[in-house]
Amino acid sequence: MNRGGLTSIGARVFGLAWRLLLYAALLIVGIRGLSMLVKAALNGLGVHFAHPDGVRPVESLILSQLIILVAAVVATAILMRTDRARPPPMLPVSALGGARFFQGLFWGVAGMAALIGLIAWMGGYRITGGALSGTAFGSYAALWVGAAAINGLAENLAILGYPLLRAAQTLGFVPAILLMSVLFAAAHVGNPGENPIGLASVFLTAVLLAASIWRTGNLWLSVGIHAGLVLAEDFLFSVPDSGEVYTGHLVSSQFSGPAWLNGGSAGPEGSVLIFPLLVVGLALLWFAYPKPASPRADHV
Repeated sequence: MNRGGLTSIGARVFGLAWRLLLYAALLIVGIRGLSMLVKAALNGLGVHFAHPDGVRPVESLILSQLIILVAAVVATAILMRTDRARPPPMLPVSALGGARFFQGLFWGVAGMAALIGLIAWMGGYRITGGALSGTAFGSYAALWVGAAAINGLAENLAILGYPLLRAAQTLGFVPAILLMSVLFAAAHVGNPGENPIGLASVFLTAVLLAASIWRTGNLWLSVGIHAGLVLAEDFLFSVPDSGEVYTGHLVSSQFSGPAWLNGGSAGPEGSVLIFPLLVVGLALLWFAYPKPASPRADHV
């Protein structure tokens, strides 16, 4: 390759790097600023969500994910307006987008059900009774449906939206997927109860989500998969999620046996059984969505 070609590649990589750094700065400033505003507003109104010690209220999850979502939308809008090599539409409003979301929701719930089923079959998980009934069931079911959808939108857009698609235009999709999956896992490092196996599975889950974006060309399938995982893990099967435990569990559940089997404090994503399931999930994704969609700079 001649010097001119190397110079051109270097300029493109440098341009990508400073744009991603600017995006990260806008995202972090937005999250921190909005968090302070929301906290001040809640304190001023005297709003406090009841929850036992060591358990986070699901309402706080919704608020924190809404903050991430708003900050990601603003950061993305600013970068998109100043970027000549704009990524393709990330969340196009269409019937196909809606269908992809619900397909992803099914696969997310099914995947978590398969993992919990394997853990239970090997003696690591059991349901000890129901935890919700009557109006509490309806209220928490609605809260968790909303929390799962917002969580899927927020985290996918924040890390696997503009950063992934823009990086793919410069580096290619495979390097971009690996880079953003590392960042996705790094965002979970501070969660209480998280462990190395759990972080490795978060990384591979991000690879699966990013690959779904590569295969379909937008975020809807990945958002649905993410939402399905959250809904099944936190509400339906009522287990820790990345080391976090929230209010509003559908059932009372119990882990038993070694942490390598059930994931321990990290939840089922810390189980070694998740790795073969993620490989199977990636293979199914590859066959179900066979035509990769390359990012194009001419889309608005």
